[in-house]
Amino acid sequence: MALQFLINILVGVIWMFFSANYNSEYFAVGFFWGMVLLFIFRNTFAKNFLGKQLYYVYLYKWLKLIVMFLIELLKADINVLKMMLKKDLDVNPVIFEYPLTVKKNWQITLLANMITLTPGTLTVNVGHDNKQLFIHCLDTNDIEGEIEGIKNSFEKAILEVDLDG
Repeated sequence: MALQFLINILVGVIWMFFSANYNSEYFAVGFFWGMVLLFIFRNTFAKNFLGKQLYYVYLYKWLKLIVMFLIELLKADINVLKMMLKKDLDVNPVIFEYPLTVKKNWQITLLANMITLTPGTLTVNVGHDNKQLFIHCLDTNDIEGEIEGIKNSFEKAILEVDLDG
């Protein structure tokens, strides 16, 4: 992945030198053409040499995960704020077991932290065999809906980010 980025920078620098204009605009054009070259040669000999996935696709998936988390964070903030501003505090707190699809320790840690950082939910514990999380939810009547929501948002995005899988 780092090699792809270095090749892309090298193409940008070479483009600058061949253009005889040493400014950022010409470097950006060369950098763009480097991205195009990496895209063109991704399925040829370069697959074993440069890796399975293009680095800018990988960066895009991380950016997508971060933006998705920020949107979920904002939605949860609004829901908790609505609960706080109600005259009567009518909540249904529950702790439930969440079966994990992610397997690697960094994925489990990231998922647990994303759940904990989202207001209204808290990761209480990780199962001893790393196959489930125990999650406290401040207010829910639909545990299956909560599980599906986490699977279709956080866990799905984390699985997309993984280079191996």
